[in-house]
Amino acid sequence: MVNNCNSNNKGSGRGKSNAFVYKSYSSTGESQSFDEGTARDTTRQPDETKSPHINQNEKPFLQQAFSMDNGTSASVRSNKIIPNKENQGDQSSFFKWTFALLLGGTAVGIAAPKNPHLPSPMWQLLSSIIGYTYFLAWSASFYPQIFMNYYRKTTRGLSCDFCVLNVLGYVCYTAYTTNFYWNEQIIAEYKQRMSGNDENSGAKQSEITVQGNDVAFAIHALVMATLTLSQIGMYDSFHSRPPSRRVYIILVCTFAFCALYILSTWMYEGRIDFLGFLYVLGTIKICVTIGKYVPQALLNRSRKSTVGWNHWNVILDFTGGVLSLLQLVGDCADMRDWNGITGNPAKIALSLVTICFDVSFLEDLEGIQIDNANFG
Repeated sequence: MVNNCNSNNKGSGRGKSNAFVYKSYSSTGESQSFDEGTARDTTRQPDETKSPHINQNEKPFLQQAFSMDNGTSASVRSNKIIPNKENQGDQSSFFKWTFALLLGGTAVGIAAPKNPHLPSPMWQLLSSIIGYTYFLAWSASFYPQIFMNYYRKTTRGLSCDFCVLNVLGYVCYTAYTTNFYWNEQIIAEYKQRMSGNDENSGAKQSEITVQGNDVAFAIHALVMATLTLSQIGMYDSFHSRPPSRRVYIILVCTFAFCALYILSTWMYEGRIDFLGFLYVLGTIKICVTIGKYVPQALLNRSRKSTVGWNHWNVILDFTGGVLSLLQLVGDCADMRDWNGITGNPAKIALSLVTICFDVSFLEDLEGIQIDNANFG
């Protein structure tokens, strides 16, 4: 961005003085200029020379929007979002993608294997459809941010701390879900512990509520979170945008706590309590999920902008959280065994935390002072 200062003092003294003209150039080479007095925006329509007046106090936001979005047009307003032509398709896009998610989730849910531990055949089908719809919604929530970073060739506006903690959380969650789903020793130990540690008591054994769609989501999320983190290195470099010292402390404390837990159980019980260790990983995932959203929320509030933070990411994330919670509660109700919730704390906590923070992010996207064309 280039700032030119022009002084045109006429003989009458009525000319413009100290008039600042802000110029920038978009990725297509198109000139964009903003005059403090007239605030002429030539970004959207090159032939148009007039635009609404922009308050002098909003110049920093204007400069920030252009510098962070490579010349993409932005609407700056004082009290409410000014509608953009680029965003008029949001409502139709929302219904289109919602229908696509429901259709895809229904198709995959019908074709995928059902949970044999659910007594009701009807709920087996509904649970599978809900589960794979949430899988598609949560999985799809990663792609808008990845594509936005790719097209903008920058990750500015996306918190590096958020990305690092995201990878850490999904490493823990992948280990948690895959072991509960495939590890026969863990499954047997879970049933024994939830049934009162007495295999001969005749009591009904609790079933694990981790399903195939949970495992598929965890593995896919780990891959996508790693890719998003790598984009910071590709487009901006970790030298210029390193994680904060707090994140390094969190990483060191996490690995130290895991090692200490394994060592302590081996010393006091003579064996490693793998089931307990999986619950430790699930707890770490819950804490990371809470912690990873905080840097992004603070970044949005401090910048007074959501430029670089894709709104589809939030909408899909919220949808997945609601459906994941619905599947877990429905499965427990169908089995008449609420140990499935206490025995799977990572899933229910992940759903509730995601819903709460996404509601906050949706409020940011509606109330923040800059509405960017990338959100269309």
